[in-house]
Amino acid sequence: MLIPATAATAAAPKVTVDYVALGDSYAAGVGAGTESTECRVTPGAFPRLWAKSEKVDLTLAACSAATSADVARTQLGALDAKTDLVSVTVGANDVGLTDALRVCAPAPQSAQCAAALARIPQALATTVPTGVAELLTQVRAKAPKAKLVVTGYPLPFADVASCPSMPLPLALRTTGNQAIAALNQILAAQAAAVKASFVDVAKIFAPHAQCTAQPWLVGVEGLADETALHPTLAGQTEGYLAAFTQQAGSVEDIIEWIGERDGAASPSPSPSVSPSSTTPPPVADGSGGSLPLTGPGVGTIVVAGLLLVVVGTLGYLVWRPRRIRTVSE
Repeated sequence: MLIPATAATAAAPKVTVDYVALGDSYAAGVGAGTESTECRVTPGAFPRLWAKSEKVDLTLAACSAATSADVARTQLGALDAKTDLVSVTVGANDVGLTDALRVCAPAPQSAQCAAALARIPQALATTVPTGVAELLTQVRAKAPKAKLVVTGYPLPFADVASCPSMPLPLALRTTGNQAIAALNQILAAQAAAVKASFVDVAKIFAPHAQCTAQPWLVGVEGLADETALHPTLAGQTEGYLAAFTQQAGSVEDIIEWIGERDGAASPSPSPSVSPSSTTPPPVADGSGGSLPLTGPGVGTIVVAGLLLVVVGTLGYLVWRPRRIRTVSE
């Protein structure tokens, strides 16, 4: 029995992941390579590393210095109902850690440093949870079918007495670690509230924090160009990319998940038709007889049509252009 071409070609599985990366300088890749665009995006950003496959269409919307409110205001336009995967890396700028580092590194005993440090627990208790919660709720609304992944931050300093690569007093380094640990707890809780995955990068970065022999974070040399405490290329590759892939999955894992998602959402197939009813009615040939529609000529045409569909699909997969976009481009 011949299978109608429409049944054989309908509902072809999706083979491209529409991925949107939202967030701040950690997602933009600051510190991991040559910067481009006003958002300081680099080739070493972990979203770009994950999206190297030809099966991914990446929109890298992340921008340096972005807070949760900035992401909600300027980056969500990249999302729509067709988005398959969203990563969100945000919160450090809400806490004010970069401002504190900028003030405290040259003058740790100053009144300005004390004021900057005092603002951190206030933000963690009030604006950070609210801002992250509102952002994730908006992301869910704009990309309702997407897998949502929230990434945390590494603890910046190893617990050692001295730190030549970032010469801050131990008390300040301890305060920084405590602030990041609290931020990660907030991010994990807010991710769980919207049924998103949380990527804990603190464990994988721990042996490579600042003050260790092989840090994956930029040291004091980055104060001048504002890359200090940002992941290096090794930090993005062996830290963020590895942890993200382990939690969210590989490209093939996401494609398989998309197939399961879309399969579950598709309508149930039509009831099967009994073999006796699949025989098409005869067509009169004008001489009182009939011409069967299952002859070798029609069968050849159907098979040829199917082969053309297959060849066309393979051609698209091989030669289709790969898209990587940044919002500021």
